[in-house]
Amino acid sequence: MSVEELRTRALSDQVRHCKRLAQALKLTEQMLAHAEKDEWQRVTELEVERRDDLVACFSREIPPADTELVAQAMAALLHLNEELMSRLKLARSAAMAQGRELSNKRQAVNSYRAVEAASSR
Repeated sequence: MSVEELRTRALSDQVRHCKRLAQALKLTEQMLAHAEKDEWQRVTELEVERRDDLVACFSREIPPADTELVAQAMAALLHLNEELMSRLKLARSAAMAQGRELSNKRQAVNSYRAVEAASSR
């Protein structure tokens, strides 16, 4: 293989690596947008795609020329991930509160039915 072919192959790998990382960032932004709309099923679907991109991205050694770019992309990814986790915690708290409220209402209905049944005897 010639030197030129090796350079072309290395450049091709580098471009593919950068595209995968950019795609992971894009998917994370989409996940955050869906989380803001409480579309958690879509967030889950995108997470699977994102994970595939990240695995592919980091399954090979990072070219030395890309280390700064990768570090910046990872910092952005971590920041977006923190926002996503914050939204997830809020949604989980809201779901738990709704569950408690529903449980309290069921208890009230059951108590009412018990009183009604006892008084009709």
